[in-house]
Amino acid sequence: MEDWVAGTLGNRAVCAPSPSSRGAGSPPRARPRVWRRAETEAFGMSSDAVETKDGVVVLDYAKLAAGVDLSAAIERAYGPDGIGLLVVRGIPGLAELRSGLLPLGFRFAALPNEVKDRYVHARSSYSFGWSHGKELLKPGQFDEFKGSYYNNPQYDVPQADPALVEKYPENYHPNVWPDADFPELRPAFMSLGQRMVDVGVLVAEQCDRYVRSRLGDRLTRDAELARTIRESRACKARLLYYFAINEDATPRTRDSWCGWHSDHGSLTALCPAMYFEAAPGAPEPARSDIALPDPEAGLYVRTRNGEERKVVIPKDCLAFQIGESSQILTGGLLRATPHAVQALAYPASRNISRSTFAVFMQPDNDAPMRAPQGTDPKEQRVGAFQPGMTFGDFARATFAKFYNPYA
Repeated sequence: MEDWVAGTLGNRAVCAPSPSSRGAGSPPRARPRVWRRAETEAFGMSSDAVETKDGVVVLDYAKLAAGVDLSAAIERAYGPDGIGLLVVRGIPGLAELRSGLLPLGFRFAALPNEVKDRYVHARSSYSFGWSHGKELLKPGQFDEFKGSYYNNPQYDVPQADPALVEKYPENYHPNVWPDADFPELRPAFMSLGQRMVDVGVLVAEQCDRYVRSRLGDRLTRDAELARTIRESRACKARLLYYFAINEDATPRTRDSWCGWHSDHGSLTALCPAMYFEAAPGAPEPARSDIALPDPEAGLYVRTRNGEERKVVIPKDCLAFQIGESSQILTGGLLRATPHAVQALAYPASRNISRSTFAVFMQPDNDAPMRAPQGTDPKEQRVGAFQPGMTFGDFARATFAKFYNPYA
Protein backbone atom coordinates (compact mmCIF):
# COMPACT_ATOMS: atom_id res chain seq x y z
CA MET A 1 0.00 0.00 0.00
CA GLU A 2 1.90 3.01 -1.23
CA ASP A 3 1.26 6.74 -1.62
CA TRP A 4 -1.14 7.18 1.27
CA VAL A 5 -0.30 10.87 1.46
CA ALA A 6 1.58 12.32 -1.50
CA GLY A 7 3.34 15.53 -0.60
CA THR A 8 1.95 18.90 0.41
CA LEU A 9 0.58 21.84 -1.52
CA GLY A 10 1.43 20.32 -4.84
CA ASN A 11 -9.27 12.22 -0.53
CA ARG A 12 -17.74 -10.14 9.07
CA ALA A 13 -16.26 -12.12 6.46
CA VAL A 14 -19.83 -13.04 5.48
CA CYS A 15 -21.87 -10.25 3.94
CA ALA A 16 -24.93 -9.19 5.89
CA PRO A 17 -28.31 -9.87 4.27
CA SER A 18 -29.27 -7.23 1.75
CA PRO A 19 -30.88 -4.29 3.58
CA SER A 20 -32.75 -3.11 0.50
CA SER A 21 -36.09 -4.32 1.80
CA ARG A 22 -35.60 -3.05 5.33
CA GLY A 23 -38.49 -0.81 6.24
CA ALA A 24 -39.21 1.77 8.89
CA GLY A 25 -40.30 -0.83 11.43
CA SER A 26 -37.24 -3.04 11.17
CA PRO A 27 -35.41 -4.00 14.38
CA PRO A 28 -32.03 -2.41 15.11
CA ARG A 29 -28.95 -4.20 13.86
CA ALA A 30 -27.03 -6.39 16.28
CA ARG A 31 -23.95 -4.84 17.83
CA PRO A 32 -20.57 -6.26 16.81
CA ARG A 33 -19.02 -8.58 19.37
CA VAL A 34 -16.65 -6.81 21.77
CA TRP A 35 -13.84 -9.07 22.92
CA ARG A 36 -12.18 -8.85 26.30
CA ARG A 37 -8.61 -7.72 26.87
CA ALA A 38 -7.39 -11.28 27.51
CA GLU A 39 -8.76 -12.35 24.14
CA THR A 40 -7.19 -9.42 22.29
CA GLU A 41 -3.84 -9.99 23.98
CA ALA A 42 -4.00 -13.57 22.76
CA PHE A 43 -4.10 -12.17 19.24
CA GLY A 44 -1.08 -9.97 19.93
CA MET A 45 -3.17 -6.82 19.55
CA SER A 46 -1.44 -4.08 21.49
CA SER A 47 -3.62 -1.10 22.33
CA ASP A 48 -0.64 1.25 22.62
CA ALA A 49 1.06 1.27 19.21
CA VAL A 50 -0.26 3.68 16.56
CA GLU A 51 0.48 2.60 13.01
CA THR A 52 0.82 5.31 10.38
CA LYS A 53 1.82 5.43 6.74
CA ASP A 54 3.13 8.80 5.53
CA GLY A 55 1.21 10.57 8.26
CA VAL A 56 -2.12 8.74 7.85
CA VAL A 57 -3.29 6.62 10.78
CA VAL A 58 -3.98 3.00 9.75
CA LEU A 59 -6.44 0.85 11.71
CA ASP A 60 -6.87 -2.89 11.24
CA TYR A 61 -10.45 -4.06 10.87
CA ALA A 62 -9.66 -7.12 13.03
CA LYS A 63 -8.63 -4.91 15.94
CA LEU A 64 -11.70 -2.71 15.55
CA ALA A 65 -13.98 -5.75 15.53
CA ALA A 66 -12.17 -7.18 18.55
CA GLY A 67 -12.74 -4.04 20.61
CA VAL A 68 -9.05 -3.29 21.16
CA ASP A 69 -8.54 0.17 22.69
CA LEU A 70 -7.39 2.35 19.78
CA SER A 71 -8.14 5.73 21.32
CA ALA A 72 -4.50 6.79 20.94
CA ALA A 73 -4.83 6.27 17.20
CA ILE A 74 -8.07 8.28 17.17
CA GLU A 75 -6.31 11.17 18.90
CA ARG A 76 -3.43 10.97 16.42
CA ALA A 77 -5.83 11.07 13.46
CA TYR A 78 -8.56 13.43 14.64
CA GLY A 79 -6.97 15.42 17.46
CA PRO A 80 -5.27 18.82 17.28
CA ASP A 81 -2.18 17.50 15.46
CA GLY A 82 -3.90 15.03 13.13
CA ILE A 83 -4.76 15.43 9.46
CA GLY A 84 -8.42 14.68 10.17
CA LEU A 85 -8.59 11.37 8.33
CA LEU A 86 -7.74 7.72 8.97
CA VAL A 87 -8.01 4.53 6.95
CA VAL A 88 -9.21 1.04 7.87
CA ARG A 89 -7.70 -1.96 6.11
CA GLY A 90 -8.57 -5.64 5.99
CA ILE A 91 -12.34 -5.18 5.60
CA PRO A 92 -13.91 -8.45 4.45
CA GLY A 93 -15.54 -8.29 1.02
CA LEU A 94 -14.65 -4.66 0.34
CA ALA A 95 -12.94 -5.22 -3.01
CA GLU A 96 -15.91 -7.09 -4.44
CA LEU A 97 -18.43 -4.55 -3.17
CA ARG A 98 -16.38 -1.66 -4.56
CA SER A 99 -16.00 -3.26 -7.99
CA GLY A 100 -19.71 -4.05 -7.99
CA LEU A 101 -20.84 -0.46 -7.46
CA LEU A 102 -18.38 2.14 -8.76
CA PRO A 103 -18.62 1.18 -12.45
CA LEU A 104 -22.38 1.74 -12.16
CA GLY A 105 -21.65 5.42 -11.60
CA PHE A 106 -20.17 5.57 -15.10
CA ARG A 107 -22.99 3.56 -16.65
CA PHE A 108 -25.81 5.53 -15.05
CA ALA A 109 -24.24 8.86 -15.98
CA ALA A 110 -24.04 7.64 -19.59
CA LEU A 111 -27.82 7.12 -19.80
CA PRO A 112 -29.84 9.66 -21.82
CA ASN A 113 -30.75 12.80 -19.87
CA GLU A 114 -34.45 12.10 -20.25
CA VAL A 115 -33.94 8.79 -18.41
CA LYS A 116 -31.85 10.28 -15.60
CA ASP A 117 -34.32 13.14 -15.17
CA ARG A 118 -36.99 10.64 -14.10
CA TYR A 119 -35.04 10.18 -10.88
CA VAL A 120 -34.44 13.82 -9.93
CA HIS A 121 -36.12 14.74 -6.64
CA ALA A 122 -36.26 18.50 -6.10
CA ARG A 123 -38.55 18.27 -3.05
CA SER A 124 -35.69 16.82 -0.99
CA SER A 125 -33.24 19.50 -2.16
CA TYR A 126 -31.90 16.86 -4.57
CA SER A 127 -30.89 14.68 -1.61
CA PHE A 128 -32.52 11.54 -3.02
CA GLY A 129 -32.08 10.20 -6.52
CA TRP A 130 -30.05 11.82 -9.30
CA SER A 131 -28.51 15.29 -8.97
CA HIS A 132 -26.41 17.13 -11.55
CA GLY A 133 -25.72 20.85 -11.74
CA LYS A 134 -27.75 21.64 -8.62
CA GLU A 135 -24.97 22.04 -6.07
CA LEU A 136 -22.75 25.10 -5.71
CA LEU A 137 -19.13 24.24 -6.47
CA LYS A 138 -18.19 27.61 -5.00
CA PRO A 139 -20.12 30.87 -4.50
CA GLY A 140 -21.84 31.82 -7.74
CA GLN A 141 -20.73 28.70 -9.65
CA PHE A 142 -22.94 25.65 -9.98
CA ASP A 143 -21.26 22.28 -10.23
CA GLU A 144 -21.53 20.88 -13.75
CA PHE A 145 -18.47 18.68 -13.31
CA LYS A 146 -20.03 15.83 -11.36
CA GLY A 147 -23.29 13.98 -10.90
CA SER A 148 -24.51 12.23 -7.77
CA TYR A 149 -26.99 9.53 -6.87
CA TYR A 150 -28.22 9.81 -3.27
CA ASN A 151 -30.19 7.39 -1.11
CA ASN A 152 -30.33 5.99 2.40
CA PRO A 153 -27.98 2.96 2.39
CA GLN A 154 -29.83 1.17 5.20
CA TYR A 155 -33.56 1.79 4.89
CA ASP A 156 -35.66 2.17 1.76
CA VAL A 157 -38.32 3.82 3.93
CA PRO A 158 -36.36 5.72 6.59
CA GLN A 159 -39.40 7.21 8.30
CA ALA A 160 -42.99 5.94 8.42
CA ASP A 161 -44.47 9.11 9.96
CA PRO A 162 -45.78 11.18 7.01
CA ALA A 163 -45.58 14.38 9.05
CA LEU A 164 -41.84 13.91 9.60
CA VAL A 165 -41.31 12.99 5.95
CA GLU A 166 -43.09 16.19 4.95
CA LYS A 167 -41.10 18.26 7.44
CA TYR A 168 -37.69 16.74 6.66
CA PRO A 169 -37.74 15.39 3.09
CA GLU A 170 -33.96 15.90 2.81
CA ASN A 171 -33.38 12.98 5.17
CA TYR A 172 -36.63 11.04 5.54
CA HIS A 173 -38.09 10.74 2.04
CA PRO A 174 -38.28 7.14 0.77
CA ASN A 175 -35.43 6.08 -1.46
CA VAL A 176 -35.67 6.88 -5.16
CA TRP A 177 -34.48 3.97 -7.30
CA PRO A 178 -34.18 3.64 -11.09
CA ASP A 179 -35.52 0.08 -11.00
CA ALA A 180 -37.34 0.41 -14.31
CA ASP A 181 -34.23 1.60 -16.17
CA PHE A 182 -31.23 0.53 -14.09
CA PRO A 183 -32.22 -2.19 -11.57
CA GLU A 184 -28.66 -3.23 -10.77
CA LEU A 185 -28.02 0.00 -8.86
CA ARG A 186 -30.16 -0.75 -5.80
CA PRO A 187 -28.49 -3.97 -4.52
CA ALA A 188 -24.94 -2.79 -5.20
CA PHE A 189 -25.56 0.61 -3.57
CA MET A 190 -27.20 -0.86 -0.46
CA SER A 191 -24.65 -3.64 0.03
CA LEU A 192 -21.57 -1.40 -0.04
CA GLY A 193 -23.37 1.33 1.89
CA GLN A 194 -24.34 -0.96 4.75
CA ARG A 195 -20.84 -2.40 4.96
CA MET A 196 -19.43 1.13 5.27
CA VAL A 197 -21.90 1.95 8.05
CA ASP A 198 -20.97 -1.25 9.90
CA VAL A 199 -17.28 -0.31 9.86
CA GLY A 200 -18.20 3.27 10.74
CA VAL A 201 -19.87 2.09 13.94
CA LEU A 202 -16.62 0.40 14.97
CA VAL A 203 -14.63 3.58 14.28
CA ALA A 204 -17.25 5.58 16.19
CA GLU A 205 -16.88 3.34 19.25
CA GLN A 206 -13.20 4.22 19.32
CA CYS A 207 -14.00 7.92 18.94
CA ASP A 208 -16.36 7.69 21.93
CA ARG A 209 -13.66 5.97 23.97
CA TYR A 210 -11.20 8.77 23.22
CA VAL A 211 -13.69 11.58 23.88
CA ARG A 212 -14.88 9.96 27.12
CA SER A 213 -11.29 9.78 28.34
CA ARG A 214 -11.14 13.57 28.03
CA LEU A 215 -14.64 14.63 29.02
CA GLY A 216 -15.70 11.97 31.50
CA ASP A 217 -19.32 12.51 32.56
CA ARG A 218 -19.56 15.60 30.35
CA LEU A 219 -19.88 13.30 27.33
CA THR A 220 -23.65 13.24 27.04
CA ARG A 221 -25.73 10.48 25.51
CA ASP A 222 -26.62 12.80 22.62
CA ALA A 223 -22.92 13.18 21.83
CA GLU A 224 -22.12 9.45 21.73
CA LEU A 225 -21.15 8.88 18.12
CA ALA A 226 -21.64 5.11 17.95
CA ARG A 227 -25.11 5.30 19.51
CA THR A 228 -26.03 8.10 17.12
CA ILE A 229 -25.08 6.03 14.08
CA ARG A 230 -26.77 2.85 15.32
CA GLU A 231 -30.07 4.57 16.09
CA SER A 232 -30.28 7.11 13.28
CA ARG A 233 -32.66 6.68 10.34
CA ALA A 234 -31.01 9.57 8.50
CA CYS A 235 -27.81 8.04 7.09
CA LYS A 236 -27.17 9.14 3.51
CA ALA A 237 -24.96 7.63 0.81
CA ARG A 238 -23.77 9.32 -2.37
CA LEU A 239 -22.51 7.63 -5.51
CA LEU A 240 -20.44 10.33 -7.22
CA TYR A 241 -19.43 10.50 -10.85
CA TYR A 242 -16.94 13.12 -12.07
CA PHE A 243 -17.26 13.72 -15.79
CA ALA A 244 -14.24 13.77 -18.07
CA ILE A 245 -12.97 17.27 -18.90
CA ASN A 246 -12.16 17.09 -22.59
CA GLU A 247 -11.62 20.72 -23.61
CA ASP A 248 -10.90 23.06 -20.69
CA ALA A 249 -7.14 23.73 -20.65
CA THR A 250 -7.20 26.28 -17.80
CA PRO A 251 -5.02 25.49 -14.76
CA ARG A 252 -6.66 23.27 -12.17
CA THR A 253 -7.21 24.60 -8.69
CA ARG A 254 -7.48 22.39 -5.62
CA ASP A 255 -11.27 22.76 -5.70
CA SER A 256 -11.80 22.36 -9.45
CA TRP A 257 -13.74 19.07 -9.17
CA CYS A 258 -15.25 19.60 -5.71
CA GLY A 259 -15.07 22.80 -3.67
CA TRP A 260 -13.51 23.10 -0.23
CA HIS A 261 -16.01 22.13 2.45
CA SER A 262 -16.52 20.09 5.60
CA ASP A 263 -19.33 17.56 5.82
CA HIS A 264 -22.11 18.64 8.17
CA GLY A 265 -22.85 15.15 9.52
CA SER A 266 -21.04 13.15 12.19
CA LEU A 267 -18.72 10.70 10.42
CA THR A 268 -18.08 10.20 6.70
CA ALA A 269 -16.85 6.97 5.13
CA LEU A 270 -15.04 7.27 1.80
CA CYS A 271 -14.51 4.48 -0.71
CA PRO A 272 -11.32 4.61 -2.81
CA ALA A 273 -12.07 6.20 -6.17
CA MET A 274 -12.08 4.39 -9.50
CA TYR A 275 -10.98 6.02 -12.77
CA PHE A 276 -12.27 5.15 -16.24
CA GLU A 277 -11.23 5.81 -19.81
CA ALA A 278 -13.96 6.14 -22.44
CA ALA A 279 -14.73 8.06 -25.60
CA PRO A 280 -17.40 10.78 -25.26
CA GLY A 281 -20.89 9.27 -25.26
CA ALA A 282 -19.72 5.67 -24.82
CA PRO A 283 -22.16 3.56 -22.75
CA GLU A 284 -19.31 1.48 -21.28
CA PRO A 285 -15.71 2.42 -20.44
CA ALA A 286 -12.91 1.12 -22.61
CA ARG A 287 -10.79 0.64 -19.48
CA SER A 288 -11.81 0.56 -15.81
CA ASP A 289 -9.97 1.12 -12.54
CA ILE A 290 -6.99 2.61 -14.35
CA ALA A 291 -4.06 4.38 -12.74
CA LEU A 292 -4.55 8.10 -12.17
CA PRO A 293 -2.79 9.84 -15.10
CA ASP A 294 -2.30 13.17 -13.28
CA PRO A 295 -0.46 12.83 -9.93
CA GLU A 296 -1.73 16.23 -8.76
CA ALA A 297 -5.41 15.32 -9.17
CA GLY A 298 -7.57 13.72 -6.49
CA LEU A 299 -8.67 14.20 -2.89
CA TYR A 300 -7.05 16.85 -0.68
CA VAL A 301 -7.55 17.58 3.01
CA ARG A 302 -6.65 20.74 4.89
CA THR A 303 -4.81 19.91 8.10
CA ARG A 304 -5.22 21.62 11.46
CA ASN A 305 -2.34 24.01 10.65
CA GLY A 306 -3.78 24.96 7.25
CA GLU A 307 -1.56 22.69 5.15
CA GLU A 308 -3.14 21.09 2.06
CA ARG A 309 -2.25 17.43 1.63
CA LYS A 310 -3.22 14.98 -1.06
CA VAL A 311 -4.65 11.68 0.19
CA VAL A 312 -4.75 8.50 -1.87
CA ILE A 313 -7.00 5.86 -0.32
CA PRO A 314 -5.62 2.38 -1.11
CA LYS A 315 -8.05 0.13 -2.96
CA ASP A 316 -8.29 -2.29 -0.03
CA CYS A 317 -9.19 0.39 2.53
CA LEU A 318 -11.95 2.75 3.57
CA ALA A 319 -11.20 6.26 4.82
CA PHE A 320 -13.11 7.99 7.63
CA GLN A 321 -13.24 11.70 8.36
CA ILE A 322 -15.07 13.78 10.95
CA GLY A 323 -18.06 16.00 10.20
CA GLU A 324 -19.15 19.29 11.73
CA SER A 325 -21.79 17.70 13.98
CA SER A 326 -19.15 15.70 15.84
CA GLN A 327 -17.02 18.82 16.26
CA ILE A 328 -19.97 20.63 17.86
CA LEU A 329 -21.03 17.75 20.10
CA THR A 330 -17.50 17.01 21.39
CA GLY A 331 -16.48 20.63 21.90
CA GLY A 332 -13.77 20.30 19.27
CA LEU A 333 -12.08 17.14 20.56
CA LEU A 334 -13.06 15.67 17.19
CA ARG A 335 -12.65 18.28 14.47
CA ALA A 336 -14.32 18.45 11.07
CA THR A 337 -12.11 17.78 8.06
CA PRO A 338 -12.08 20.37 5.24
CA HIS A 339 -11.55 18.62 1.92
CA ALA A 340 -11.72 19.21 -1.83
CA VAL A 341 -11.10 17.34 -5.09
CA GLN A 342 -8.74 18.62 -7.78
CA ALA A 343 -9.60 17.75 -11.38
CA LEU A 344 -7.16 16.23 -13.84
CA ALA A 345 -5.17 18.75 -15.84
CA TYR A 346 -5.65 18.94 -19.61
CA PRO A 347 -4.71 17.01 -21.75
CA ALA A 348 -4.39 14.15 -19.21
CA SER A 349 -8.06 14.76 -18.41
CA ARG A 350 -9.28 13.79 -21.88
CA ASN A 351 -11.70 10.85 -21.72
CA ILE A 352 -10.84 10.16 -18.04
CA SER A 353 -13.66 10.16 -15.50
CA ARG A 354 -13.87 9.30 -11.80
CA SER A 355 -16.37 7.44 -9.62
CA THR A 356 -16.45 7.12 -5.86
CA PHE A 357 -18.89 6.50 -3.00
CA ALA A 358 -19.35 8.33 0.30
CA VAL A 359 -21.55 7.47 3.26
CA PHE A 360 -22.58 10.26 5.63
CA MET A 361 -23.45 8.99 9.10
CA GLN A 362 -25.41 11.60 11.03
CA PRO A 363 -28.00 12.13 13.78
CA ASP A 364 -31.74 12.01 13.37
CA ASN A 365 -33.32 15.36 12.64
CA ASP A 366 -34.70 15.98 16.13
CA ALA A 367 -31.30 15.44 17.78
CA PRO A 368 -30.15 18.40 19.91
CA MET A 369 -26.82 19.98 19.01
CA ARG A 370 -25.20 21.11 22.26
CA ALA A 371 -21.52 21.33 23.09
CA PRO A 372 -20.31 19.79 26.38
CA GLN A 373 -20.12 22.05 29.40
CA GLY A 374 -16.82 23.83 29.83
CA THR A 375 -15.69 23.56 26.20
CA ASP A 376 -14.72 26.48 23.98
CA PRO A 377 -17.82 28.06 22.35
CA LYS A 378 -15.83 28.84 19.19
CA GLU A 379 -15.78 25.12 18.39
CA GLN A 380 -19.49 25.46 17.55
CA ARG A 381 -18.82 28.12 14.91
CA VAL A 382 -18.79 25.76 11.97
CA GLY A 383 -20.68 25.78 8.70
CA ALA A 384 -24.28 26.96 8.90
CA PHE A 385 -24.70 26.05 12.58
CA GLN A 386 -26.34 28.41 15.05
CA PRO A 387 -26.75 27.66 18.78
CA GLY A 388 -30.13 26.16 19.59
CA MET A 389 -30.46 24.26 16.31
CA THR A 390 -31.43 20.62 16.09
CA PHE A 391 -29.59 18.52 13.55
CA GLY A 392 -32.55 18.90 11.19
CA ASP A 393 -32.30 22.68 11.41
CA PHE A 394 -28.56 22.50 10.82
CA ALA A 395 -28.93 20.18 7.82
CA ARG A 396 -31.56 22.40 6.21
CA ALA A 397 -29.42 25.51 6.66
CA THR A 398 -26.50 23.64 5.09
CA PHE A 399 -28.55 22.55 2.08
CA ALA A 400 -29.64 26.15 1.56
CA LYS A 401 -25.99 27.19 1.27
CA PHE A 402 -25.01 24.61 -1.31
CA TYR A 403 -28.06 23.92 -3.47
CA ASN A 404 -29.94 25.95 -6.06
CA PRO A 405 -33.63 25.93 -5.08
CA TYR A 406 -34.66 27.12 -8.55
CA ALA A 407 -32.70 24.67 -10.72
